[in-house]
This record gives sequence, C-alpha cells and structure tokens, in this order.
Amino acid sequence: MRISTHHPARGNSPAEWPSESQLSLFLPELHAPLPTKDSTSLGYAEVLGQTYLAFAEDGYRKKGGHYLTPASIARFMAECSPSYSETYLRVLDPGSGAGILSAAVCEAASNSGVVERLHIDAWESDILLAELTQRSLAFSREWLDQRGVALTFDVKCRDFVLDYATALGDSPKQREHTKSLNKQQDGYGLVIANPPYFKIGKDDPRAKAGASIVHGQPNIYALFMAISAKLLSESGNLVYIVPRSFASGTYFKRFREVFFQLVTPTAIHLFESRKNVFKNQTVLQENLILAAQRCKNDETSNEYQVLISHSEGADDLASRKCTMVNLGSVLDSGDANRELSIPVCSEDLELKQAVRAWPETLGSLGLGVSTGPVVPFRATHFLAADGAGPSTAPLLWMHHVRPMHVEWPSARSHKPQGVKVAQKSVRLLVENGTYVLLRRFSAKEEKRRLVAAPLNGCSFNSDLLGLENHLNYIHGVSRDLDRDLAYGLAALLNSVFLDRYFRVSNGNTQVSAAELRAMPLPAERDIRSIGVEVQGHMKSGSLLSEIDAIVAQMLNLSPELCTGPELATG
Repeated sequence: MRISTHHPARGNSPAEWPSESQLSLFLPELHAPLPTKDSTSLGYAEVLGQTYLAFAEDGYRKKGGHYLTPASIARFMAECSPSYSETYLRVLDPGSGAGILSAAVCEAASNSGVVERLHIDAWESDILLAELTQRSLAFSREWLDQRGVALTFDVKCRDFVLDYATALGDSPKQREHTKSLNKQQDGYGLVIANPPYFKIGKDDPRAKAGASIVHGQPNIYALFMAISAKLLSESGNLVYIVPRSFASGTYFKRFREVFFQLVTPTAIHLFESRKNVFKNQTVLQENLILAAQRCKNDETSNEYQVLISHSEGADDLASRKCTMVNLGSVLDSGDANRELSIPVCSEDLELKQAVRAWPETLGSLGLGVSTGPVVPFRATHFLAADGAGPSTAPLLWMHHVRPMHVEWPSARSHKPQGVKVAQKSVRLLVENGTYVLLRRFSAKEEKRRLVAAPLNGCSFNSDLLGLENHLNYIHGVSRDLDRDLAYGLAALLNSVFLDRYFRVSNGNTQVSAAELRAMPLPAERDIRSIGVEVQGHMKSGSLLSEIDAIVAQMLNLSPELCTGPELATG
C-alpha cells in the first residue's frame, strides 16, 4: 500500500508538464474533503473526482487525456464483470484517475457475498490523481473491513504503457518479462479501465513499444487495451470504456487481430449521445463499454452469445435496451479486417445479412474512390474567392455536398470557392466529369452518417475541378462512371439502409475511402434501375423521402428496415 513514482509521462509531451516537486505543492490546495459517516466507497471517490475537476484546468486535463468516469457508469462497468465468483480477486485499474472504477469494484465485491480478499493495483501517471486514488482506496479499505472484505492495494504513479512495454511484443523473452512484471503467472481476474485518450507521436517511446500492433500516431488507449488483455488470468475479465474508433477501419486492423485473439467479447454497451456520457468534460467521442473474457477454446464458436445494450447516456443506464446476438454477428470469422459490428436489434441483424449478400464492390464494378486532393492550408496561395473566372476552377468543400445535389457556389460560404489554375496547381485538380461526392466527416448529431451527391460533367463551365480534402469522390477506373450509375450509387449511399449498415459496422464519424471500397454493393443492373427511377423523381421536390421506398422496392428489402432505433443522435 504505497505510491511509487518513476518519471511519470503526463500527456502528449511529458517534458511540458510540471515536475513532481512542483505538483506536490498543489496537493494541499486541493482541499479534498474527508469522508463522512454516510460515505460509501464509490460515493467518496466521486467526491474526490469532482474536487479534481473543479481544481484542474481543462487544458491540464486534456493534455493528460483525463476524463473521469461518472459514478453511474463506474457502477455499471463493475457490475458488467462476472469476476466476483472467487474468494480472492486480483484487480488491475491501469488509468485510475480519482479511483472511481476501483471504488466501484470494491462495492461490487462487497455485494457479491463471495469475495473475501481483494487486491487492487492502480496505475496513474498524474501525481494529483494518484494522490486522490490513494485517499479513495484508503477509505475503501476501512469501508470494506466493516463488511468483512480485506482490501490491499498498490498505487503506482508511473506510466502504465512504459512499465509494461514488453507485453506488446511476442518474443519468448518479452513474454517472460511480462510474467515477471505481473508477479503472478495467473494474471489479473479483472481489469477495469477508463484509459486516457490522446494521440502520441510516432517517435514517442510508447508508440515504438507498440509498433507491432499500431502504426503512425496511435491513440494511447489502444495500447492500454492490448497490454491489459495480455495481463488477464486464464479466465479473467476485462471491462473498458473507450472511443468506438478501434472497432473498424484499417488504422486499428492489426490491433483488432491481436486483441481479439486474446479476448472474446461478452457484452457491449453503446451510448446514443456523445454529450451525455462524460458530462461537462468536453468529450465529443462516440464511446462504448466493452466487456470481454480471456479466450477459451469453447468460446470462439459463432454460437457464443454476446449481450448488446444501448442507452441515451449515463443517466438512463437502468432502462437500457438489451438484445443477445451470436458472436458471429459481432465478430465475423470470415472478415479479414476483424471489424467489430454492433447490431442493437433484430432489424440490424437482418440488414447486415442482406447487405453482406450483395455481390459487388466499387472495385468489381470498375470504379474507385479517392480523397479530395486540395488541402487548403497547404495550398493557400492557389485559393481564390470565386471559382467562376476564366483562370480559376470551382473548389468544392464538404458543405457544398447535400443529399443528392451539389450546392455551388454557396452564398452562405465564407471559404474560398475557387482554385487558381496554374502549372503548379494542376496536380491538385481533377478533370470535370461525372462523380459521386461524399462527405468524409459528419457531425455526430446528424441523423445520417452518409451524405452523397451525384455530380454531372455538365454542371460546371470548367475543364477542371478542385475537391477539398474533406470529400471523397467515386470515379471510373477501368470504365467511365455514367449518369445512371452515379445517380444509383448516390441514392444507395443516401438511403437509410446503407447508412444504418454503416452505423452497425462503423462507429466513426469519418467515412474513409478504404471503408467505401470494402462496402458491399448490389448488382450493377439494380444500381442502374435505382438511378433511372431516382432521376424520374428529381423534380418532384420529395426525392429524399422517396429514396428509401425506391431502394427497398428495387432491392426487395423489407420496409421495416427503414425504422428502428436512431442511434447516435445529439
């Protein structure tokens, strides 16, 4: 039971942070209240967390990626684990914050009626938070003692990833070193965490340590997850609250391969709002709670059941909606990308099955998708206020792309809407032609994640076009993209069917070109039929409300798939 310190790495650039001696001067100023006779383990930890939030500035917390877990979520996470079935439980809290998750585990262990001895190892690189974790667990020890449970703990004010960097490798020497660090070959029965969220540079020692599972500038939370999975006991459980970004996309592909070889999901909880989870902490990530168990041979079957639940935010967890799905519906063993799908109802499962049966992709149709080549801050000397002049080309931004139409120029735009045509700028431009434009990003609050518009070659009186980097565009590769095909693809992408499929399979607000290339598509004749039908409704003024009906009829999809839970609203 101690706080040990060893060159803690605080945030993105540890050198910018105050020294431990400087930080220790702040500790008396925290004015952390003492527990009262009515305090509970979790209740007191929550008070300490609120004290920290009131004391530490937003910039200080953001640099360290510190977003403290609300008590209601901490309690839910602790109760997600079936780890309380033995008399002795060894717990790891690798990003303890103010000790809220550890305190929630203490309460769950007390309520279990089984656990008699509890040991918690807590890592927290911020000395202020490490001190609060120490105070929280010291009170929890007394609180549990009155309930017949013995608690021991060790609070380590060090960098968890650097301490366990060897766990990210897979050589025999690294595996042995991991075991020695873990001190017990049996590992932890429970790992529970709300890790820090921030990107680290490719030259950061933590990024180098994790080079076998991540690349570029990874987000630190993925390294926490990978290490934790390796430190579990043979049947240990892991409960994490993290951004959903790891669940799909090529960036986290290797991480998913490693992680899901070690653990099997047992439960996933989605929050419909990104604003109602970490309240008043300026967190705009789409978060989920993942519960998983160290893999066993009999748990890799697709018939293994996973509990999927969802709620608006932290306050309505008690009334969450739940469904059970087969593991194969969450982790498809035939999926080379090992993406984590999260269907929250039977309609999601039906839609996923229908879309996965479609025979084509953009590549098989002779088409490709690219990202707009104009990066404005790198091309400022080529940008022009107006793109209608003889020596300028139109510049299309994300806000110019509306569902099924391009609105350019836009009177509401305060950004340059043209690119100067010069010898050095031609490489940034594309030939005027027929394309399908898609927004690469959407606001989390938008009802639709996919927003696409067909672009006709005759739309602009210019031989060249500028496409800003926040746009993707579908174009011909081994063939031309004609009008009927473009309108059909745009209608499909604007339909609730593909939008809902994308949400089930992808939690990002970013729509990457790689994901569009992998997206299943119907037969070409069906896409063309949709395109022809849609063009016949272009002048009706009600096209958007009719697209879903057109797509459903042409592809023989159930109209019921148009309805269902609108996840990821405001």
